Amino acid sequence: MRFPRSLKGRLTIVVALAVVVTGTVVLLFAYYISRSISREQVFKSMESVVSNAVNSVEAHVAGLLFKSESLAFSDPLANDLGVYLSGTGDRDQLLESMNNQLYSVCRGDPAYDDVSVALRDGTVIAGCGREGAEQPDRIPDQLLEPTLSGGVGIDYDLKDGDLVLTVTSAVVVDGEVVGVSMITSRATQLQRELSLIPGLGSSGTIMLSKELGGRVLVLILPVGAQGGSGGWEEMSLAMSDDMPMVKSAIGERGEGVVDSPAGESIIASYDQIPGMDWGVTATMDSAEALAPISRLRNVIIIVVAVLLFGGLALAYMIARSIARPLEELQQGVKALAGGNLSTRVTISDGLEVTALAGEFNQMAVRLSDLYENLERKVEERTVELRDANLRLKELDDLKSEFVSIASHELRSPMSAMKMGVSTVVNEMVGPLNEEQKVMLSIANGNIDRLTRLTSELLDHTRIEAGQLELEIEKCDLVELAREVVEANGPQAKHLGLELEVVATEEPAYAGCDHDRIYQVIQNLVGNALKFTEEGSVTVSISRRDDYIVVCVEDTGRGLPDGVVDTVFEKFSRAHIETRSEKRGTGLGLAICKGIVEAHGGEITVESELGKGSRFCFTVPVWE
Repeated sequence: MRFPRSLKGRLTIVVALAVVVTGTVVLLFAYYISRSISREQVFKSMESVVSNAVNSVEAHVAGLLFKSESLAFSDPLANDLGVYLSGTGDRDQLLESMNNQLYSVCRGDPAYDDVSVALRDGTVIAGCGREGAEQPDRIPDQLLEPTLSGGVGIDYDLKDGDLVLTVTSAVVVDGEVVGVSMITSRATQLQRELSLIPGLGSSGTIMLSKELGGRVLVLILPVGAQGGSGGWEEMSLAMSDDMPMVKSAIGERGEGVVDSPAGESIIASYDQIPGMDWGVTATMDSAEALAPISRLRNVIIIVVAVLLFGGLALAYMIARSIARPLEELQQGVKALAGGNLSTRVTISDGLEVTALAGEFNQMAVRLSDLYENLERKVEERTVELRDANLRLKELDDLKSEFVSIASHELRSPMSAMKMGVSTVVNEMVGPLNEEQKVMLSIANGNIDRLTRLTSELLDHTRIEAGQLELEIEKCDLVELAREVVEANGPQAKHLGLELEVVATEEPAYAGCDHDRIYQVIQNLVGNALKFTEEGSVTVSISRRDDYIVVCVEDTGRGLPDGVVDTVFEKFSRAHIETRSEKRGTGLGLAICKGIVEAHGGEITVESELGKGSRFCFTVPVWE
């Protein structure tokens, strides 16, 4: 398609494109930002659901375990079982006594299916239960083995659509395990609690999963529209299946959009219950969870369509209002050029065009005068043209300066670059191939590096200017050191290094700015991990007079001769031969020194080449 030659056509297209493109870009940017925020909110909501479910299961199991241990620690039951095993008493009378004790427990909760006592080999010798419930002959091995080893046995199963929990505890006589107590209970209260957890819409489910015979047993409780009233459903998955239920059963945690075993797109969040090899998974239909995003997309499509047609109409009216007086002026110019020096143009649309028409009329008058006195008018016009040329040159210089400043000021900020690159790297706008991921990750890393450099330069500038602001409060440096060690634990494990905290007293309270001292410890631990190939990194906390002393010691390569005295100077680099990706800006230790001294403490270093380094700093004790 050829671009229109008329001014009206060109203005129409340019203005319409400007309106539509600007509006579309703004709306798409808002859409992707809203989409990212909405997805993050959905994932956080699902995490909260899983956390609530884990807490409910833990609380229910803890209550049942308390009952089992109370029974196991009952002196009458332990005495009867001990005498029964010794063979010195009337066994029938002892069994009747134990049955009566178990019956008193059964009466305490109608949900109990079975309350039993068994020998060390798992054989049940006494028990009672709910009417109609099946009574076991022996305790399953998966419950018996951990109980005899000094722990407790915990397991779940599905019976008649109900979740059944079983716990076992060791019966001890004179320090020796002589038997096992077992309680089996229907978890109807737990089912009600799980069904009342909000945040899963009408399609949500909560699942329990565990390894069983090389596969994963999954129990499913619909908690959406059914509200948990439909009971539990059972499903078995292979250990090789890449499903959230399998991952949670083997101890992993996370969330994301996945396909269900039925092939439907769902949002799942999963975690494992601490202390139990049970996984908890919450799912929700992705269409329902992301419905606000879909509605926003539809609204944006409608708004873009309105912008398109509205922009065209607005552009046409603007172009028409601009082009009409110009056409009238064009006709006047043609008439004047044809020799009609009496031609005048009357235009009242817009200040600029009206002024131009006035100039045109004045030009016509002057042309008439020139006709009468050509030589004089030519000389006068020559002077006027020279002045006009100077004015045009000034305007051209101003235009160039304006374009230069505008180009400089309209560069995208670094934060926008980071957001954009991160959005693409996280595949929020679509899938990437591996080469694209690598290139974008490099760009993302360089943005982070530049951001860190800027932050370090700013911190160092504030320190040198004496403008470092501190929020002094009561801080436990032992807990603070553990936070740093926990944050760096995965990296240490990946490098094959031991990372630990050693404290002579606990807690160790100091008056300091929590975030700034965290920054110091993190910098020292990070440097130690960076320059230690094997061995360990240890963070120790002790007290010396009125100060808390924090030391970070490693078994790394140590500092070269002559570097120890300058290591805290800005832009100092101890290991020049180290690869560039391990070298920093040379400001980290200088910043640490400034922060510590701002607290009224001091920082020192002891190092021997090839044997490691020891950095220590002091912070005043909290009074």
